[in-house]
Amino acid sequence: MKLTQNQIEELFKFTRAHSVEYYDLQLELVDHLANGIEKQWEEKPGLTFEEAKNLEFKKFGVFGFQEVVKQRRKAMSKRYRGIIWRHFKEWWSLPKIIATLTFVIGIFTMLKMLPPGELKKGIISGVFIGFSFVILFRTFKLKKRMEGTWRKWMLQEIIYEQGLLSSLFLIPMNFWNLTWTNNFMDNLYFQSALSLLIVSMGLLLKICGYVIPSKADEILAETYPEYKIS
Repeated sequence: MKLTQNQIEELFKFTRAHSVEYYDLQLELVDHLANGIEKQWEEKPGLTFEEAKNLEFKKFGVFGFQEVVKQRRKAMSKRYRGIIWRHFKEWWSLPKIIATLTFVIGIFTMLKMLPPGELKKGIISGVFIGFSFVILFRTFKLKKRMEGTWRKWMLQEIIYEQGLLSSLFLIPMNFWNLTWTNNFMDNLYFQSALSLLIVSMGLLLKICGYVIPSKADEILAETYPEYKIS
């Protein structure tokens, strides 16, 4: 015996009632529950839909679907990190590495030209804080667009969450207030390493806060076949 369309809709409502808000996870759980219920009916035809559904739900344990949600978020976070790494590597391979090294040399030259002391650290901090606010505003606009859709996808939420967090990451810039850096700010090796670090952090900020959110639809369609028709 197969489930009817109304019964499948009931399973979607059931997953939402148990705090599963992401449509991709709802699809997975409904498919799992439906297969389990139909298998139970093959073995015990006398079971009602409610009885079979509750028996199947009990298999998830005392925490219900929460462990499944936790594992899926872990998997989606891993996928998200893979996407970041893929974009980051592109900037360190041809042809983009030319632009990356140009940025490194430009930062290095700026560090040499800026006056020493607190003013140098203040200018560098100001650049990063300004860049962070620009990306924060951009990511917030993209996130507002997501909130207008009726289906929530876990990877989509992770993309926008991390975009907003990355935008806020560099705002405090407490590093530049550490007095020990004054002893190294005019050292060529320190300036070289600092230039590389600044460019790397800037790239990560751009990737997390701008590139990936702007390509969210493309990434989601690649991850979820159902997204294309949602």
